[in-house]
Amino acid sequence: MSVRVDRVRGQIRKELAAMLQRGEVHDPRLALSMISITDVTLSRDLHYAVIHFTVMGQEMGEVLSGLNRAAGFLRARVGRALGLRHAPELKFAPDLSFNRADQMERLLKSIHIPTSEPGEAAS
Repeated sequence: MSVRVDRVRGQIRKELAAMLQRGEVHDPRLALSMISITDVTLSRDLHYAVIHFTVMGQEMGEVLSGLNRAAGFLRARVGRALGLRHAPELKFAPDLSFNRADQMERLLKSIHIPTSEPGEAAS
């Protein structure tokens, strides 16, 4: 991946996170949510960006609907803020890696592994 693509990815992530934190999107589905932008996947030609996010405090589907509804507004604001001639089309996707990690942790905790006392040989 080129240095420019990496730089723009980081700038998009930072700008979107700041806009959401400042409450610039006036959608009730996003108002009470703590949305974290976890990653941005950007095409080499900078025309398409997939924004990966997690959310606390609200249903993931509701937040996804709100973000998709605001995608055009966010695209215009990001393009203006970054000085891009053509702002990338934004698609939002929930980042489920935290959910998977939580499920894996609960599964591992549910497994009981007998341990031997110090000085005893394990069978």
